[in-house]
Amino acid sequence: MLSMASQCAPEALTAETPTDTPPSTEAEESVPAQETEKAEVLVKKVEKPRLVLKFIWMEKNIGLALDQVIPGHGTVPLSPYFFWPRKDAWEELKTTLESKPWISQKKMIILLNQATDIINLWQQSGGNLTAQ
Repeated sequence: MLSMASQCAPEALTAETPTDTPPSTEAEESVPAQETEKAEVLVKKVEKPRLVLKFIWMEKNIGLALDQVIPGHGTVPLSPYFFWPRKDAWEELKTTLESKPWISQKKMIILLNQATDIINLWQQSGGNLTAQ
């Protein structure tokens, strides 16, 4: 099964935090009234849910499906598998994408282009994964 998805890496952030010191007395003239302490904070980017195309590569058919991956929670299937050439899997995927108003036009085009590329690759290989 092939999967197309992107990953995000966490970022590190360094911040300077002022630390208040008690008022100085005459004996502590050499100690500054305020010291700066460095604190390191790890900021992990909140990953957004992402759409993933899933494929089943077989000798006589190729299946494609759409899932939504929600980081930290799992995967939600958004479509059944559509099998090409039994039916027009690309058209069925397009109809499914159009029925989800929260999927942008840009994302829909990217996903349909990816599906086209994989279907074309499957056709050129004759269903054989090792063919080049």
